[in-house]
Amino acid sequence: MNGIVLVVATILALAFDSSFAGIFTLRSTGSITPQAVPCLVVCIALFAPETTALIVALALGILVDLSPGHGQLGGGAHLIGPHALGFVVTTLLILKVRNIVFRRRILTIAFFTSGAVFVIAAVQAFVLITRGFMPWNPAALGGGLGEFAKLFGTAIYTGLLAVPLGWCFLSTIGIWKFHSPTGRRATWR
Repeated sequence: MNGIVLVVATILALAFDSSFAGIFTLRSTGSITPQAVPCLVVCIALFAPETTALIVALALGILVDLSPGHGQLGGGAHLIGPHALGFVVTTLLILKVRNIVFRRRILTIAFFTSGAVFVIAAVQAFVLITRGFMPWNPAALGGGLGEFAKLFGTAIYTGLLAVPLGWCFLSTIGIWKFHSPTGRRATWR
């Protein structure tokens, strides 16, 4: 996999999530904002070798946890782990099913990106609830039907954003230099 292309795509996705995503926020429906990094994680999980995909997912998760507005605790500290674990779990799930799906379809990327938002949110909730059980940490607050509706809206909106991002990714797949399968039975789907 081409590292320079990965670094440029990561910078663009993090810049979108940190600043430009606010332009696309739907304030009338509860401040639903799309995310670009889950689409990048899904695309890498669909095409990169397994070990590379897992390492990149972990690195992207750590970068998202350290970015402004994500994983911030009191006093300016950051909690590294919720996004990193969520991206790794998402990548593991995609790696299990990527051989039976049509990889080069925009709808596949959009569907997996919407599902990735749910998986990442579930892992984040698990980490925060587990952290809340420790006596030196405050209990996790929030949740309910309103938060689930916002999560569902974010997943749908991120899936819609994954359509143009997936198209851009698929049209530039040659410069990513993913290793292609070899052999008689290998197919790109």
